[in-house]
Amino acid sequence: MVKRILPIAGLAAVVALAVVATAVARPNAVRSADAASSCKKGVSIGMLAPITGPAASIGGDQLHWAQFYVSQWNKVRGHVKLKLVQQDTQLDPSKASTTSQALASNKSIMGVIGPAGSDEVQAVAPILRKAGLAFASGSATRVSLTNGAYKGYFFRDVPNDSVQGPTAANYMFAKLGVKSGSSVMVVDDQESYSTGLADIVGQFLAGKGVKVDRESISQKDTDFSSLVAKVTSATKVVYLPFQLSSQAQLFTQQLKAQGKSAVTFGSDGTFDQSKFNVSGSYISFFAPDVTTIPADAAVVKAFHRQFPGATSPFGAPNYVLAQMYANAVTKACKDNKITRAEVRKDFAKVSLPKTILGTPIRFTAKGDLAGAKFHVFKIVNGKYQTVQ
Repeated sequence: MVKRILPIAGLAAVVALAVVATAVARPNAVRSADAASSCKKGVSIGMLAPITGPAASIGGDQLHWAQFYVSQWNKVRGHVKLKLVQQDTQLDPSKASTTSQALASNKSIMGVIGPAGSDEVQAVAPILRKAGLAFASGSATRVSLTNGAYKGYFFRDVPNDSVQGPTAANYMFAKLGVKSGSSVMVVDDQESYSTGLADIVGQFLAGKGVKVDRESISQKDTDFSSLVAKVTSATKVVYLPFQLSSQAQLFTQQLKAQGKSAVTFGSDGTFDQSKFNVSGSYISFFAPDVTTIPADAAVVKAFHRQFPGATSPFGAPNYVLAQMYANAVTKACKDNKITRAEVRKDFAKVSLPKTILGTPIRFTAKGDLAGAKFHVFKIVNGKYQTVQ
């Protein structure tokens, strides 16, 4: 999720691989002495988010929703007080590694929210695991993050891309006129997030008899005229799992300029109402828009009182993660003492029957979201409307 460069996919692979190689060399390098801390003066939870930089609008929203939950929790008498310790990653795996080390070495930190991007998660995982810290992302969707390497340490309360691909493809069949024998163009931007998701969707469609035209662009491209020229009258949908929403905007505008009728369908990496807003286009996203859920009206109103301005679906999953940490900390602090190991164990078992995301929340044994689903938005008059 997040993914404007995007969270959620592939930056600084060399850094990530170097960190992973270190972890493989020392698989048992987990903090050996998890000293208990007192709960009486409160418990600190770290947060890794792109607070500044190219994804600041996303990171700021994620931080604010977590801060909002903590502030609400701390108003209730009798609760173990929470403190949120923020670190700015700028959606950069190398910066995420440095800032995660700061959290890992801070003995008062008992768990971590974040980081936002999949490449960042890959980079910080060995560091946080070694420190014995649970860490949970509200936007990292790469499938391999929960392959077992960091089981019991890494969690996410959003679905992974193995859910996103079929969601988008099935919607094409149900609502956009795609059927066996139809043509769909699938275009990746050559980054790991994009190519992986494009492969999932392409294979799913091909398996149902759809003619898939698999194409590729660079994140530096701005002229898509030659590619758009390949879109024929038989092409029902052009699927764009890009990381840059501005490229989805340009592609769709150029498609319209050539008079093509195919519908463009973006992924969570293109979810940015200010940069991708061509009416009639579609986007899949890993979280709902809580501002459209009637049951959340009071919560959203209170959030806007504390943080005036717009919000996006990138933020609310972090509210829920803060809520889950509050539950885990409460359980761990029954004897007025707490350890990172206790928080990991209790966090993994938290089950919320009702959340502002409109669904129950609990983790699978792998740390994924149980019963996860992606949502579909349609752009109408430049605005995003939930259609599924």
